[in-house]
Amino acid sequence: MKIEYARNLPHLQYVGASFFVTFCLKGSLPAAVVREFIAERDRVIKAMKEKNADGISDEVYREQKKYFARIERTLDACQYGYDWLKNPLVADALAKRIKDIDGKGYELLAYCIMPNHIHLVVDTANQLDTLEPDEAITTDNYRQLYQTLRLIKGGSAFEANRLLGRSGAFWQPESYDHYVRDAAELKRIINYTLQNPVKAGLVNDWKEWPYTYLSEGF
Repeated sequence: MKIEYARNLPHLQYVGASFFVTFCLKGSLPAAVVREFIAERDRVIKAMKEKNADGISDEVYREQKKYFARIERTLDACQYGYDWLKNPLVADALAKRIKDIDGKGYELLAYCIMPNHIHLVVDTANQLDTLEPDEAITTDNYRQLYQTLRLIKGGSAFEANRLLGRSGAFWQPESYDHYVRDAAELKRIINYTLQNPVKAGLVNDWKEWPYTYLSEGF
């Protein structure tokens, strides 16, 4: 079973799946830059479909990963917007918000808070453990990922603005989520998340970065 919804981007949110999520500060990804990335992605996928309408799901999947990689490189470079998450108080407030929801809307597997964005790896299957075998999934017994992200972003934005003495939008409205297809991919994604500050040249070892988290299960 999957849930589809969209803002500027389509999202596939499979019930009970694990997800890799990225969201960033307001202004970190200007609309014109995102439109350029989307146009390039869609151009390539359209050409794939015109060449071979059948059997291109893996190619589309790889192109989608390239699109996310372009987003990541732009964020790591901190080319646009602010770096409010470098403030330890703000980063601590965000980390607390994420951990407060652990065990409720998801099982927290890993995260990394960067200066202008955050990577979050979660497993939503824990919500299914409390259901009866024949119980239908509803909005009363299952919280969809986008609803959980609203709780994280809304609560942390309020506290961050208070700490920074400012008002107004704090997060970019769009989040970038990717459902994890298998255990091997999950391992790669968690490694990518933890290694982000190393790749960005901020530390030499991921354990030196104060705003990374890895579940004891890994």
